[in-house]
Amino acid sequence: MVSRRGARICAAGILGGLALVLFLNLGSNTLGRISEQRCVMVVRGMVASGDWLVPRLGNAVRLQKPPLFYWIGSATATLLGDTGPTAVRLPSALATLALVALVMRWGTTLGGSGLGITTGAALAAMLQLTTSGRRGDAEMLLALLCVAALVVFDRLHATRRRALLPLFGVVGGLAFLTKATAVILVVALPILAFLALQRELRRLRDPGVLGACALALAIGLSWYAAIFALVPGAFETLWHDLILPLGGSPSRAGDSAHFRPVWWYVSTLPTRAAPASLLLPIAIWRLWTTRLYRSEPRLRFAALAFVVPLVAFSLLPQKQKHYTLVMLPGLALVSAEAVRALAPRARAWLARVAGTPLALAGLGGTALLALFFVWIEGQSPLGVAAGAAVLGGLFAFALVSALRGGAARFAYAWLPAFLLALALLRGVIDVRVAYVTAVGLDGLSLDEKERLYRVAREQPWFIDVFQLTAGPESD
Repeated sequence: MVSRRGARICAAGILGGLALVLFLNLGSNTLGRISEQRCVMVVRGMVASGDWLVPRLGNAVRLQKPPLFYWIGSATATLLGDTGPTAVRLPSALATLALVALVMRWGTTLGGSGLGITTGAALAAMLQLTTSGRRGDAEMLLALLCVAALVVFDRLHATRRRALLPLFGVVGGLAFLTKATAVILVVALPILAFLALQRELRRLRDPGVLGACALALAIGLSWYAAIFALVPGAFETLWHDLILPLGGSPSRAGDSAHFRPVWWYVSTLPTRAAPASLLLPIAIWRLWTTRLYRSEPRLRFAALAFVVPLVAFSLLPQKQKHYTLVMLPGLALVSAEAVRALAPRARAWLARVAGTPLALAGLGGTALLALFFVWIEGQSPLGVAAGAAVLGGLFAFALVSALRGGAARFAYAWLPAFLLALALLRGVIDVRVAYVTAVGLDGLSLDEKERLYRVAREQPWFIDVFQLTAGPESD
């Protein structure tokens, strides 16, 4: 059991560490993914023109995505007085913190503060979460609103509080305004599957439920109604984007289909959920042995929030790595519950088997970080050594705890160390690598060039690890 005060301290620590990962040099990195570049360009156009109804990419009307994220990005840009990357990244970063806090709360209502903290820790450690959290596109906002709709439904079903129906309608409608039909796979299908398994589909005939669904549709379709009325050819454009995930062929130049085989997520999900995906085997075992939580309806619904989107997106021909983002909160919940269900000896065994390599990887990563700051950034070896001692000390304590089978002590040491190391990787090293890639060697100062050349000659493996440069200039 975790005391209320202890749970608050742990929650604050998780969110604080995650905030460091998300916000450190958030606006400094160059624009990477095409989706982020498009969002920045659309937001700039909205702010400059004052037309927030019809998104435009340059002079071309862009209707592929609903406009809620563009609106939020434009509002942020207006407040900041800057239409650069920060305007679209800040909403994603804030949505990430809100998502983790919401999922922690969901876990707490399902199984107490211990389950909530474990769920939040598992989610915060997942690769795709921090990747999308620092990226200025609609994916994180979609994940937040979809999970919010699922949490409202869970509460509504558990308490029968009809006052929650309008809230469900509003949140569902906003999710639809973020990425349209994706909400069907992430929210509607898990709810329908749950009601079918509980033999409660008749509840869909309730006037209040029908009213909430109508409200969601009214909010979600309001923009589309305006677009159909004001933009010639809008229906044809939107129809193309509706059938693309179902296997339709792209007709516009430059569009990417991303068609992949049905089993693609079997190999992709573990890397996107890493390192928390080490818990995936026991989560699957738990789902199997409980028959998908047959006797615990609320946990069953949480499990369906992971299983149903995984199956649905696997069956669609179009697949991308970031589609796993909406699956991760449900996976974090079932993984945390599976850990909680283990006997003390099994948890000790898990700490040794999974925790030991994670701690060793942390120690190795600490050494690489220290070398990067000394060799590449030219920082004082003494200062870097002091910082590495703190980080390495946490990982060393985590290693000792793992070897002794202390799962809780391992987590308390390893997670903050991991988040600190990840913050340096995301906020400093990734930014530096992106800068060198963008400007090329000619954009570096003479000292920076000489330092990079020297490391490339003496330690070529190190240059390869961080992918700082390539070609004959590194020789």
